[in-house]
Amino acid sequence: MKCHYHPRVNAFTVCLVCGVGLCSKCMIEDGGKVYCDSCYAHGQDDSLAQDERPGDSEDYIDLELMDVLDTDDDEGLF
Repeated sequence: MKCHYHPRVNAFTVCLVCGVGLCSKCMIEDGGKVYCDSCYAHGQDDSLAQDERPGDSEDYIDLELMDVLDTDDDEGLF
């Protein structure tokens, strides 16, 4: 795999967000994770990638929403 920004240079790693190949000069490491310039710049505006936001995951359950969805005709969630 070649670097996305330098097509004649072999990639050293890939961007965590978009997966493009990056050489050692193009990679941006933040907190032990690697990003390309574009994703890192975009992530700074959006507090990094979706999967990096604290408390924001597929396993997260909004309890207020669950209370609204709970009906009286079942055994109840709460």
